[in-house]
Amino acid sequence: MKNQPLVSVVMPVYNGERFLKDAIESILNQSYKNFEFIIVDDGSTDNSLKIIKEYQKKDKRIRLIENKKNLGSAFSYNKAINLAKGDLIACMEADDISNKNRFYFQVSEFKREKDLVIVGSNIEIINEKNKTIGLRLYPYSHEKIIKSIIFKSPFAQPSVMFKKKIYFISKGYNEQYKNAMDYDLWFRILKLGKGKNIQKYLLKYRIHKNQSKSKKLKNQLKETINIQKKYLFKKDYFSILSLLNYLLLNFIYFLPNFLIFWLFKKIELKKANRVF
Repeated sequence: MKNQPLVSVVMPVYNGERFLKDAIESILNQSYKNFEFIIVDDGSTDNSLKIIKEYQKKDKRIRLIENKKNLGSAFSYNKAINLAKGDLIACMEADDISNKNRFYFQVSEFKREKDLVIVGSNIEIINEKNKTIGLRLYPYSHEKIIKSIIFKSPFAQPSVMFKKKIYFISKGYNEQYKNAMDYDLWFRILKLGKGKNIQKYLLKYRIHKNQSKSKKLKNQLKETINIQKKYLFKKDYFSILSLLNYLLLNFIYFLPNFLIFWLFKKIELKKANRVF
């Protein structure tokens, strides 16, 4: 069908006015152009909706969905994907910045490897002032992704692109998880095909004080523990190391919030010695 987008970009927004323009512009300025951009305003009480509508007037690729009240990211992602026209779904968050060639590289991978169902990338960590404060590396091959998934999420949620038909077969995001719904989905998606992380920094992932990424880290840890518990003793995932990791996460959960965040930064972020 003519004018049918191959990619549907989905982005929930809740009170994201501070960094929203940077996020939107990083999508609209992609070198790859064949996409629609579905933005879900999830009951924002700030100027987010006004900002989205201003961009919508300028670019017809933007489709706006309005939730009358705040229903959460999992609900908003599911709602947007159910309305998506593209065969490929690209996730995005309202305070991050996508590299201008992100979609080009990801679509190229899907065209080259037909059995791929999900493609992510490494990410660059930035602060409120767009300063790079760290790098996060993700496993490259499907084999390494499968080996690592029982320890932690093998993809950065706002960096991924996946096949819509696989999302539907896997039944989408589980809305009972508010902070780790992506981790739960990856287990189900990877049962249906291969995954890969492009070894380029295709997303700037922002950490700042007033956001869920730091504020809700303890809740995310609790959900991660619950998800791992579901899969830990299954044949594909169990090992002594995975059991020890699970026990360690349970111990960390009872530490004060500031210590959990400190550990997250120490363990997960590599030194920021390069940028994209």
